[in-house]
Amino acid sequence: MNYDESLSFIHSRLKFGSRPGMERISALCEAFGDPQNELKFVHVAGTNGKGSVCWMISSVLSKAGYKTGLFTSPYVVDFRERIQIDGRMIGKEEFASVISEIKPVTERLSAAGIEPTEFEIITLAAFLCFKKQGCDIVVLETGLGGKLDSTNIISSSEVSVITSISMDHTEVLGDTLLKIAGQKCGIFKQGGTVVSYPQKDFAIERYIKDRAKEAGCDYVQHELSRIRLVQQELDGSTVIYSGCTFKIPLTGKHQIYNFATAAAALIVLKKKGYEISRQNMIDGISSLSVPARTEIVSRSPLVIIDGGHNAEGMQALCDTVRQFLSDRKIIAVFGIMRDKDYRSCIAELAPLCSRMYATTPSNPRSLPSKELAGLLKPYCKKVKAVEDPAKAYAAALKKCDKDSAVIVCGSLYLAADIKKIQNNN
Repeated sequence: MNYDESLSFIHSRLKFGSRPGMERISALCEAFGDPQNELKFVHVAGTNGKGSVCWMISSVLSKAGYKTGLFTSPYVVDFRERIQIDGRMIGKEEFASVISEIKPVTERLSAAGIEPTEFEIITLAAFLCFKKQGCDIVVLETGLGGKLDSTNIISSSEVSVITSISMDHTEVLGDTLLKIAGQKCGIFKQGGTVVSYPQKDFAIERYIKDRAKEAGCDYVQHELSRIRLVQQELDGSTVIYSGCTFKIPLTGKHQIYNFATAAAALIVLKKKGYEISRQNMIDGISSLSVPARTEIVSRSPLVIIDGGHNAEGMQALCDTVRQFLSDRKIIAVFGIMRDKDYRSCIAELAPLCSRMYATTPSNPRSLPSKELAGLLKPYCKKVKAVEDPAKAYAAALKKCDKDSAVIVCGSLYLAADIKKIQNNN
């Protein structure tokens, strides 16, 4: 198979959905000699911030000279964003070669009544790529939850990291924060080490600590108390940590919290023998470029793309708007999935906007633009439904002047739609 054919095969597995459970990934990995057992991992679970924390840790490890694999999801523009080594996407030929190996095994399992999902196939593909490339360590982001997520096929990790816990995927993970946290804590490995983010709810932080103790794990708290904020700007924050000045090129207070979490995980790795200097950390953090995390894609006009898609993510974006863009008129291009808490997101965002374009991201789960527009109108006077994201974005740019800012938000699928337009211009 070539690259396009391999993508078509992967996408053909979408019909089997996202189903928690370990039977399918176990069968897949076993057929290839369990490649995950020959790799070392930093395993990261949580509701928000997983991607940013993973990028931070992997960037620092690469700067420290370790061949570092990164498995993350979802992608924004290129599918291969999900499998990277030292900040570079896996090559198209190598990707196609690995999928060509996996396809006949998938078909054999399907004939036996075991139907591997898209995410399970990609998880195995990542393991195989990282093994073939001889990665020293892999930063592994869970897909959904933790306990029954396919990435949890790994038998051990150098450190397990829990990022921010909030309400999302409640139909699968549970309808309370404690139930959701319980699923995330399923990645803990007996006798391992756990690092936790500065949770908003102290009860959640205590719960994570208790679950770590039950698993016989060392519990390591985030490094937030050792971080001093120097300056916050729209394009990131400057902090003092461990006697050094760090420029975090990611916007928002929550990214300082993510940094505090990544720093704690890196300290654990240092104690385990990984040689990571302060300069490695400074270089790794300052060189970060994480797509669709309050990403400034244009300065004139000012355009920001954000992929936050739940209540906590939207609150973080709106906090940034209130802090740095209070003197500008906000023009939003907004689209969201119907299975998200869209009412909370609307109530948070819409009152800050002078004009909104409701659109339908390229995903069958999207809330239709006309229905979305009707929900926005009680909060914002100027609302228009524009089905096509490209046309909605073009309309927003026409209304944008030096006193305005365009914010594209509500979904990573919408972020992907607009990033593709940006890349083609």
